[in-house]
Amino acid sequence: MEEHKSGQQQNRPLNGVNLKADSLQLNLLTAMFDGFSEALVVANTNREMVYVNNAFVKLFGYSQQELYGHQTKMFYADQADFFEQGKKRFNLKNDTAPDTYRVTYQRKGGDQFLALTTGAAMRDLSGEVIGYIAFIRSARSAEQSLDTLQQIHNITSDTNASYDQQMTSLLEVGLRHFGFEIAIISHIMDEDYVVESCVDVNNELQPETHFDIEGTYCTHTLKAGQTVGFHFTGESDIKYHPCYQNFKLESYIGCPIKVDGKLYGTVNFSSHTPTAPFCKDDYILMEILADTLSYIIYKKKSEQRLMLLASTDELTGLLNRRATLARLGEQALMSLRANYNLSIISIDIDHFKNINDKWGHAAGDIALAEFAKTMKTLGRETDFCGRIGGEEFIFVMPGSGEIGAAQVANSLRDKLQNLSIQLNESAATKLTFSAGLAVYQAKESIEDFLIRADQAMYQAKQQGRDQTFLASLVERIEKEA
Repeated sequence: MEEHKSGQQQNRPLNGVNLKADSLQLNLLTAMFDGFSEALVVANTNREMVYVNNAFVKLFGYSQQELYGHQTKMFYADQADFFEQGKKRFNLKNDTAPDTYRVTYQRKGGDQFLALTTGAAMRDLSGEVIGYIAFIRSARSAEQSLDTLQQIHNITSDTNASYDQQMTSLLEVGLRHFGFEIAIISHIMDEDYVVESCVDVNNELQPETHFDIEGTYCTHTLKAGQTVGFHFTGESDIKYHPCYQNFKLESYIGCPIKVDGKLYGTVNFSSHTPTAPFCKDDYILMEILADTLSYIIYKKKSEQRLMLLASTDELTGLLNRRATLARLGEQALMSLRANYNLSIISIDIDHFKNINDKWGHAAGDIALAEFAKTMKTLGRETDFCGRIGGEEFIFVMPGSGEIGAAQVANSLRDKLQNLSIQLNESAATKLTFSAGLAVYQAKESIEDFLIRADQAMYQAKQQGRDQTFLASLVERIEKEA
């Protein structure tokens, strides 16, 4: 069976006749269907192939020369299906209208896939059957879709799974469903596309990777506001997209994720190889998956807000007493294991009762809030401060000894000297504080650690306030006495 130099086939015999202009015009079919995204096969009455389009070649992995003259039986994963379809549809007596059915096929490499096939008999002007035609597109089975949904349900129902475990598991389910290589949950802020969670079978992509949103296929998903899929980018209108030019991702399907009514990001799957066109079930699955992820993300954010409320002092925004002591305990253990210093400053605002008595508790609240605001500006990222109660605060400095901690105390004092706190329309005040500084000692309890810092702070008050005393100095004085 020779071909034209142009790449189109010669007219090929169907049931002993040639397809000419008055019957089918095979060359016209070639021109029409070679550009179709769905696979097309034309066979004679013996079910021997006489024409396949480019999509068919890509779907099954054979060249046209390997196919022509052979029965379509070579594609059926189960040979019994070939004969069953022959009885039902592809026979000379068949007079049923074209219909769509599911059947499992086999590619050249041996891998199997379920497909939707729409087939029918072809007739000449006299009504005689001269061959058969069928459109084939890959389809995930109803059973597979149900199985995927069941897996999603099982993952979200597992109360022992962490947030990260659930996210990873859901991405893995999607990868298996589509047979792709890369799965991403993105968080999008303005033009910044952040990989929040991902699964990459090649281990090339990592969480926290940043991209410009315009350089990702997700820009099409966001513009559409719904699921968007590309099954063969290199043969599509977006083959010049930066994502294809940079990463050669041939197939992609992505859906927006909204949390509490606002855009959060996307969930998307992609591969370096083309795939069969996505079906309606795939788009429905993506919507369900996006809704599931939306709920998990919303739940986590709600839990974080509750934890923040439970650990935060409402007035100052600092850690409350319980949260401060819990974190201090954690830092004490870490300092022992890693053998680094841990220092604390116990702070008490001087003459605070006078503020309450003179201007009222509302003015006192303003003073406390401003004092806390100033504390937040000090120290390193690893340092933290909390309100122990009333006008008492604590500043915790992992990795700092007496000198570093004393510098923080002096910096706070300097800032307060230059700060006038407006208590009401007619009154303003400045604040001073007394502080005790202690460095953690091996194997001492957190309670003893705090007591040493408090004792140093009380010594500072007794010595006239507005100063910092070292616990080591107080202990040395006590020994000498």
